[in-house]
Amino acid sequence: MGKSHKDYSTNRERLEDLQMSNIVLSQTDGWMARFQDDILILHNPVFKVNWEPYRMKSLFAVICDEGSGSGAVNLRSLRLRRNSFLIVLSSQIIESYEISEDFKGTFLLLSDHFLSRIGLGNAYLLHSRVESNPLYQLDEKTAATFRSYFDLLHNLMEDTCPNKEDALGALVNLFFLMVGRISHPTSAEDDAQHRQGEVMMRFLQLVKDHCREHREVRYYADKMNMSAKYMSALIKNASGKSAIRWIEDYVILEAKAQLASTVNTIQQIAFDLNFPSQSLFGRYFRQRVGMSPSSYRTAVREHLLARPHQKSSGK
Repeated sequence: MGKSHKDYSTNRERLEDLQMSNIVLSQTDGWMARFQDDILILHNPVFKVNWEPYRMKSLFAVICDEGSGSGAVNLRSLRLRRNSFLIVLSSQIIESYEISEDFKGTFLLLSDHFLSRIGLGNAYLLHSRVESNPLYQLDEKTAATFRSYFDLLHNLMEDTCPNKEDALGALVNLFFLMVGRISHPTSAEDDAQHRQGEVMMRFLQLVKDHCREHREVRYYADKMNMSAKYMSALIKNASGKSAIRWIEDYVILEAKAQLASTVNTIQQIAFDLNFPSQSLFGRYFRQRVGMSPSSYRTAVREHLLARPHQKSSGK
């Protein structure tokens, strides 16, 4: 651990919708600023790595300055290194695997309430791009631009200028324009991949919206006006994973998230995921995870209880 951390007095209850399970919001080795309950920016926060899935309650972005980290967003594995830029949308499920002790970076969290209030308009239509491709490796010049942007945002949040909310709204719009620029295809090959990605994205969006009620490939193929065989071939070609595997993985991811982060009974979770009985849900979960839902929940809770006795990684 070594050096001491700077402690900031934060209202945990008011920041509930802006917190992540693997960042200690009250500690950072750099700086931190927030605007009401809507914007939080941290430079070099303290980490604790959890292995349970966590559903984001706000938009989250980070640029890596040093070190590395690995995890997954909606089942897609990713790894951060210097100049990596990650953006995760609210409601997406994030998993943290590892964060190196020398990891440094700047983190931004934006509430849905603030984004809807400032009226992003078409700037937020890049939603489908970043949902399917949340990680970007920036060149040095572009990375420096994002770091300068975060410095500007931090300075404005600490300023006492009039019309601060309007100014922050303008800066947030600029943020989405910057993200739109790095996520836009730049070549014919990229265009083709983007079109293929749009098909994949449409399928994943349907699965995310309907996996609680529907676990059959044919249901999604009908929604996309394709035959089940053709759609399955497209999904396999685009992702390397079959359509039925994607559906199963999303169901299990949702089940894990509910088991880890809610007090719902296993029977309630089974009902929410449209299983005819708790026993059938248990069999489905065990076949794909290797343990029962109750054993998984117990393992998560034991892990959380053991965490206070562990040292935070890094810093």
